[in-house]
Amino acid sequence: MGYKVGLVLQGGGTRSAFTAGVLDTLMENQFVFPYIIGTSAGALQAVNYLSGDVGRSKDIAINLMTDKKFVSLFNLLHFGTLFNFTYLFVEVPKTVIPFNSKAYLASPVRFTVATTGLEDGKAHYFVKGVCPEMWKALAASSSLPLLTWKPVLVEGHPYLDGGPAANIPFRRALEDGCEKIVVVSTRALGFRKAAPKKKHLHQAKLLYKKYPEFLKAYAQESNIYNQDADDLDALEKSGKAFVIRPSQPVTIGRTCRNKAKLDALYHEGVDVTRDAISQLRLFLSSPE
Repeated sequence: MGYKVGLVLQGGGTRSAFTAGVLDTLMENQFVFPYIIGTSAGALQAVNYLSGDVGRSKDIAINLMTDKKFVSLFNLLHFGTLFNFTYLFVEVPKTVIPFNSKAYLASPVRFTVATTGLEDGKAHYFVKGVCPEMWKALAASSSLPLLTWKPVLVEGHPYLDGGPAANIPFRRALEDGCEKIVVVSTRALGFRKAAPKKKHLHQAKLLYKKYPEFLKAYAQESNIYNQDADDLDALEKSGKAFVIRPSQPVTIGRTCRNKAKLDALYHEGVDVTRDAISQLRLFLSSPE
């Protein structure tokens, strides 16, 4: 089934504070997309877009990062991951940051989450309404390598962060029949990823020694990312993609907990999107 337009959300850990600003602004301006795909934190942000919860992604990206129940070394030691996704998906929606689960479940949007399979090192995609363990897929997609030693099992198979195989999952959107794509990038124009440091490769070998194919994917992540970035630039120039990205290089790390920096990045997302609204409307209304 083809889709006129798809929304593609890049991963990036707490750099997704930018994405939160973009999505809140899109919701406030009543932009609706029939197809959404996200990787890692981008997938987490998409959930709040489907539920229509303006401001919720901001609260999670900024305020929840200082909640030790969500982010802590205790989680890493006892649960195998720096982030407690059970807390995020079960307790937070009920008692900390309300979530409109009814709206999310009722949304007709085709929502896809990108992960990386540990058994084959390839990108795997899970679709809302098709995958019976969507929350596990979201947890897997957001489980960052080196900050997670216990993979997430989805339908009996181990997965981690979608970043190594599909950090900017636009290819899947095109394969699923999207005629045009709107891409929210957490990196400025021209950014290319450096090869992983030797110490990180060594750490990965210790943590994931049972999964040689994943280790290959992890080692090649920068090459995959850079080729995707080149191809996305070409799509943008051809008029098939509209990319919303930070105007300046983003210097914060993927686990930043500095509220002032995250808030500034959120508001950059708001400002950049507001400036792009008229161009975006023209892109969506014009023929391919």
